[in-house]
Parts: sequence; structure tokens; C-alpha cells
Amino acid sequence: MDDAGQTQLKRRTFLKVVTAAPVLGAVAALASPLLRLLKPNVPKLGLLSPVTNDVPKGEVTIAATLAELQNPWDYKYFVFTQRYPQYTPDGFKAANVPGVVVRLPYKIRLPFTWAQMIGKEPVVTESDIIVFSRICPHLGCIYNYVPNWREVTAGYGGYTPPESRQHALLACPCHLSIYDPA
Repeated sequence: MDDAGQTQLKRRTFLKVVTAAPVLGAVAALASPLLRLLKPNVPKLGLLSPVTNDVPKGEVTIAATLAELQNPWDYKYFVFTQRYPQYTPDGFKAANVPGVVVRLPYKIRLPFTWAQMIGKEPVVTESDIIVFSRICPHLGCIYNYVPNWREVTAGYGGYTPPESRQHALLACPCHLSIYDPA
């Protein structure tokens, strides 16, 4: 290639860079306010890991002692506080959430796969004590722990659980849904 061709190539490259630089600068300048609008509570430079800031956080709450849950199907109601990211001066909204802790007659395997969403190693453990939020996922009502499954059969449309599941149940009074804690 002769000198004229080299000069022409350098000019083209220069013109591409000169044209692209302001366009990229404008895109970057508009992206920052747009991301701030979508994620107002994320601290500066926190947009690189936005999922961690959207996970509701709670305070440590002692739901029950082992002495209160000595036998299978023992339970205790409790309330815990959960903080949700919000666009407020405080940056969060606190909500009191009702819960129930239940001792099962056997251990179940609990894979905590949500840990991967916040960049931590998933934990797999076994426990016979499990904890639930008492907010029904269907309508948001507060469901009850019903120790005697026959009460559910009588009041919830005649449902009879299979023989292997005839134990305490969680039941929503709003629309008569039933959840098996085990």
C-alpha cells in the first residue's frame, strides 16, 4: 500500500473515532440518570450488583426456643420485621410480617438456592424445625396453623388429605386454600 492509501486509512479511522466518541459519551450520560431512576436506592457504583440491594432484609428475630418446640408438630406464632428498599428519605420501608415456626416429626432437606442470587454459595442443610411467613401467596391473607387435620376437612370444602399427609396443616381462611408444612 502506498503512502496515499495509508493516509486515507488513518483519516477514516480518525473520523470514525471522532464521530463515535460523542455518541458514546451521550449514551453514557443518559444511561446514568436512567439507571438512577430505575434503582434510586442503589449506592454509587452499586449498579454493578443491583440484585443485592433489592433483596428484603430482616432483623434477627428469635421465633421460638427449643424448649417451646419439643414435640413433633409443636408450633409458635411470631412477628418479624422485614425492610424493603423504597424510594423514601430513609431508603426503606419496614413491615411487620406474621410467621409460624413448626417442629416436624422428621428432618427435611432445605436447599437455599436463593443464596446464588446474591452472590453467595448455596447452602444445603437438613432440619426438623422450619419457619414460614403466614402471608398466603394467593391473596395475601394471614393463614393459620391447624394442628388437627380434621378441622380442615370440616371447614375447607370436605378436603381429606391422603393418609400419609394426615397431620397438621396450614390453612387460609380467605379462600380455603391448604398448605402442607412438610
